[in-house]
Amino acid sequence: MPKATVSQETTRKNLRSVEGGYVDLKPLSYSQMLERRDNAFRTSQTIPTGKNQRNVAQKFDLESAQRWTREFEFKHCIVDHNLTDDQDNKLDFGNPMTFSILDPKVAQEIETYIDEMNQEDDEALEDFPHAATSSSHSRRNGQNEEVTPES
Repeated sequence: MPKATVSQETTRKNLRSVEGGYVDLKPLSYSQMLERRDNAFRTSQTIPTGKNQRNVAQKFDLESAQRWTREFEFKHCIVDHNLTDDQDNKLDFGNPMTFSILDPKVAQEIETYIDEMNQEDDEALEDFPHAATSSSHSRRNGQNEEVTPES
């Protein structure tokens, strides 16, 4: 039967940003991807109440939770590594304080590998329907013909 569960196998990535450094990564599960999406953006809105709406200030907030997202991904995707702090203590990517001392070049390289690992595979999803675009196709004389709004 076809396996439809997330692989628990890890992929080792040797880091160019720190000599001799590596991370062993595993992909997020679908549940973890949903949790990441749910927490990636937070919004709030104040809706006027009462009959006189002119006196109530309307408020809309949109907050990006990029730091939370990266902390979540590092915690769940990095299975092992050999990265240490200045006192040769192994970095703990489950501790948000680690990000305060982490070299940005190292972090950016790791996040690139994590992003690559967790991207949707476009080739595997070829046969699934896609969202409509600005142009559509119609059949005329047995041939496909692109129809645009100008046509």
